[in-house]
Amino acid sequence: MKIICASFQCESNSGAKLHPQKYDFEYAKGEDIFQKLVVKEIFEKAGYTAVPSVYAVALPSATVEQDVYFYYANQILDTVRQNSDAAGVYIFFHGSMEVDGIGSGELYLLKEIRKIVSKDCVISLTMDAHANITDELGTYANIVSGFKTVPHTDQVQAQIRAAEGLVRALKTGEKPCLYVQRVPFLLKNDTVLTGEEPLKSIIEETLELEKLDGVYAVNAFLGHCWIDAPNTSASTVVCARDCETAKKIAKEVANKLWATRGVYKFKIEADEPEVCVDLALAGQENRIFITDSGDNTTAGAEGERTEMLRLFLSKDLQKPVCVAGITNQELVEKFWECADGTKVHLDEFGVDAVVKAHGNILGWGKELIGRSLTFCVGNLDIVFTEKRSAFIEKRNFDEANVDLLGYRVVVVKLGYLFTELKPFADREIFALSQGASCVELKKLNLQRIVRPMYPLEDFQWDAFEN
Repeated sequence: MKIICASFQCESNSGAKLHPQKYDFEYAKGEDIFQKLVVKEIFEKAGYTAVPSVYAVALPSATVEQDVYFYYANQILDTVRQNSDAAGVYIFFHGSMEVDGIGSGELYLLKEIRKIVSKDCVISLTMDAHANITDELGTYANIVSGFKTVPHTDQVQAQIRAAEGLVRALKTGEKPCLYVQRVPFLLKNDTVLTGEEPLKSIIEETLELEKLDGVYAVNAFLGHCWIDAPNTSASTVVCARDCETAKKIAKEVANKLWATRGVYKFKIEADEPEVCVDLALAGQENRIFITDSGDNTTAGAEGERTEMLRLFLSKDLQKPVCVAGITNQELVEKFWECADGTKVHLDEFGVDAVVKAHGNILGWGKELIGRSLTFCVGNLDIVFTEKRSAFIEKRNFDEANVDLLGYRVVVVKLGYLFTELKPFADREIFALSQGASCVELKKLNLQRIVRPMYPLEDFQWDAFEN
């Protein structure tokens, strides 16, 4: 009557340079993991004991090195060994963790768990909408509940669906069949939003299909184009009482998803960085956000590129501008002891500046992880951070001790603007900048993906023929 619970997440980026270290993971173990996971009450109300393992979640980064991976994976496996008689296992994955020399970190861990638990143990997963699903997933997991929102707002609901599905399977004695149908396209992730058509209707259909008798979950995964791996692509994953139902629904949804492949476009202005800067400076809106998409820290990039900053430094700024969240540990350390108001020279940029504010930065779990230092160059404020940080909400600016509401133009290292910042944006401009999270697929030099792959190739495809 036990259900093992854990979470192990890191979205990998093959083009990024910074491999996550142990300290990069927000970590909890034992009962503390249920401050992050919402499944305990569901399991206990159903009469099961929720056995906690670990919660380890990192900001998207480069591929995970084996020593870091096994540091956390082995803790989960130890819990499984100590509770090998568990009726079920629940894990919250991202779904796009790539481990050096291993491949899919999620698949490896599931294989090892299956070696330990009984054949009747039901394994249920929650995964991100941008998961790169492996063809073998259905051999090792029974239920997958993916996010149905991009930008992501339903993480809690996805956990609940996976937990309720697990309880349902255990109570009925059913062993759900999980069918994976790969859909051979990779799109600019920032153009594929669930609140917009055509994806909006597809997601609504998955919700209706989940109401059918015998169906546990219907998922449309969009893939994560910044990992160069054989499992990189979109996919549909369906969990049902019988495999024929799962297969039929997965292929039907896959064909509908494939039919939309040429429709996805940016819903906001998107252009080269130089054009974006000129548009923002000429704009009359109260506050304009530019997202530096090629250096998007939420997609694994380092956040250290300075091309956007240099464009603003070259302008005669007539309104207040903030460039937020440039990773530069050396610069923060060099000037940290300088009091606010101190005049300094930033050699790297060849400009005189004033130290404006000392502050903090937030980690992926919104905990304090380090320091920020803000410099003022005329009407331009520049926030440097000693570690990568994603400025996704107003609190990021508050912790850095800068006033978000005081700027007319704000540059952040994101792709699409996060929901938490949208109330502060009168206009959004998407900069097609270079970097590890560049959205131009042809510039990513992907070598290991399965071909053909749209839009690298244009071809006919039907899920029922593949």
